[in-house]
Amino acid sequence: MGTTASRHLSTEELHLIQSESGFSLPRIDYLYGQYQSLDRDDENRILRSEMLRMPLLAGHPLAERIVDELLNPSMGFRHFVRGLAHFRRSEPLERKLDYMVSLYDEDGDGLLSMEQCQELIACLPATPREVRAMRWRLKQLLTEKTHLDGQDFAYITRGLDLDQCLSLRFC
Repeated sequence: MGTTASRHLSTEELHLIQSESGFSLPRIDYLYGQYQSLDRDDENRILRSEMLRMPLLAGHPLAERIVDELLNPSMGFRHFVRGLAHFRRSEPLERKLDYMVSLYDEDGDGLLSMEQCQELIACLPATPREVRAMRWRLKQLLTEKTHLDGQDFAYITRGLDLDQCLSLRFC
């Protein structure tokens, strides 16, 4: 192949990453270059501050949560790519929403509390009017249930172009 990733990863590992993530081999090579260029500390761990400055994550509404998920525990390049794959443009919105919920779901039950929903709403790129509408729909849902899932969050955020704002731009 001759690409950066192919010189450092086995063919089997490249194909495994490709099948898990859905990324093409050239895209994996690009991401590998980005990953390798990140500054590391004395123990060869990637610095959070450096990852937050990566062009593909900088400016994403959930960048801090994504970076925390990708770095903790730091499981290497494969973990990094699998996490980013949730935000590919071709990824269905339902999967993006489920992953988004998992980033804020502290107890791992697949549901968000009102506080977690409020925190997530605050991160989304929305006008004050859209935020008020989302909070109103949140209160409306919470009269029926105490915790919300991805479908509930899709209802809360209707009218926002979540598919666009949750997608990462892989140059």
